[in-house]
Amino acid sequence: MLSMARRPSGANVTHSSAFLYNWDMMLPHLDLYEAILARRSVRRYDRQPLDEATLERVKGIISTPQPLISDNPFHALLYDVPAGADLAKDLGGYGRIVNPPHYVLPYVLGQEHQLEDAGYRAQQIAVRLASLGIGSCFIGAVRREAEIRALYDLPENARIGAFLVFGHPSVAVGGRVTNQLIRLASGASRKLLASDIFFEEDFDNPAPPPDHIAPLIEAARHAPSAVNAQPWRFLWHNGRLHIFVTRHNGRYGRGLQEEYRFHDGGAAMANITLAMEALDLGGHWEMLKEAEPRIPKHPLGLQPMATLVLDEEG
Repeated sequence: MLSMARRPSGANVTHSSAFLYNWDMMLPHLDLYEAILARRSVRRYDRQPLDEATLERVKGIISTPQPLISDNPFHALLYDVPAGADLAKDLGGYGRIVNPPHYVLPYVLGQEHQLEDAGYRAQQIAVRLASLGIGSCFIGAVRREAEIRALYDLPENARIGAFLVFGHPSVAVGGRVTNQLIRLASGASRKLLASDIFFEEDFDNPAPPPDHIAPLIEAARHAPSAVNAQPWRFLWHNGRLHIFVTRHNGRYGRGLQEEYRFHDGGAAMANITLAMEALDLGGHWEMLKEAEPRIPKHPLGLQPMATLVLDEEG
């Protein structure tokens, strides 16, 4: 469900150390798979809001991401940003986001895997915006969800994960330099290699991905993650692809922010789903629970998340 809304007026939003996913790149109109690999977080935007025709296309994108859990209700509130607002400060991120004209507050209701589902749907939105040449940036909200629910009058069981700001990237030299510096400072330009995150048959065997799933792993490598934690690990076992996330990641720190692993894992799953769409591959995700006997043997430091079952060819 998509709703147009006004930002709460007069709200005193407390600053916190919520995380921002930082990337930079100017994006022309791109095909879907290219958009997955090319999308970067944008910190500095053109001052002009999107035109009405483009906003209509954006509304369509925001309202129709594929669900990870079909029973989980999904809502997206679309806001215009008041001139001169410092969204990073107001919404709880670090640094500054300059001149973003719009932002989305997506949230998921339900009983299971809400954060994974929120990351899964929000990342689809971000990639499809990138395919239109629209820049975006996530502002993490996991540590402040109770405050955000109260501020925006959301249900008590709403899980948010992150806001998404968007607009046309600034073409000024200063804007490009700002994005590059932030990206370098956060480590977002340092992606783990496929050999660091992919294993074949067991976790004692790091290996290059087989050719038929290599584009899927490459797509997952390009997913955003809070503080560039990159918590995902993949195991190809008995003809199925299993995704795990690190239970404790030093980049997240301890406490509530460790729950970013679920949102970030969902974003990696979204990139895989979009890559399958782009490459005309069929399959579906099966979510995992800790005690299921079908989960392959894995280190205690990894938490099972889901299994991708690919359709058989022919």
